[in-house]
Amino acid sequence: MNHIILLQPQQFFAPSHPILAHPPPPLPYCPRPPLPYCPQPPLLCPAGIRWNKPPPGFVKLNTDASYKCISSKSSIAGVCRDEHGIWLFGFSCRVKSESAFEAELLAVREALKLAWDKGLKKVILESDSENVVKRIRNQVTRQPKNQFEAIILECQAYVNRDWDCFIQHTLREGNFAADSLTKIGISESFELHVWKHPPESLSLILLADKIGMEIPRHGALDQNQLGYLKVLKRELLQRNLHWHWP
Repeated sequence: MNHIILLQPQQFFAPSHPILAHPPPPLPYCPRPPLPYCPQPPLLCPAGIRWNKPPPGFVKLNTDASYKCISSKSSIAGVCRDEHGIWLFGFSCRVKSESAFEAELLAVREALKLAWDKGLKKVILESDSENVVKRIRNQVTRQPKNQFEAIILECQAYVNRDWDCFIQHTLREGNFAADSLTKIGISESFELHVWKHPPESLSLILLADKIGMEIPRHGALDQNQLGYLKVLKRELLQRNLHWHWP
């Protein structure tokens, strides 16, 4: 009868005598080409929040509003970017509103209208107003009783058109680009201004979003993060690279 001997795993790899083992010849030295200088990003807060790029084929449209209760005037704005974080368009204008809720609604309606008029077919719209998102999703009234419900019905009508359009809530820290654009637009006229290229004051925020930089909850970019972004921006410009338009 033949006996089968099971070898332990190390017996296949370890030589029976160290002297009999022949090490492989050394590989020829081949220096690696130097990589372009890129500063190390500052440590990020593990509980940080960031702008998330949309899935392939979709664009993301962030909206926000800045309400002035004394004058009943608000500034609304929106920023549209593709799956690579490339700026497609933005908008801003002043509107008359009776509340921050109404201003946020007007921002969503204007964003949906622009996206539809530009022929976009796959859109994710984000607002940092959770109440606005819930009302647009859940309102079932077909006969509006006030101006709020009328605007909500308009938003729902846009969403239900022949395209893939989704509305979702995001936190303020993931909506900084639109938030910053409302502050620029507060001095603009009541006429709608469409931004084909982003204003320079948004460049660092757009770069932070592009690389996925996180922001602490209830916070903003700190000095270390801003310093890193400025160095990175300078490096990119020296290499003639632009991160927020094609």
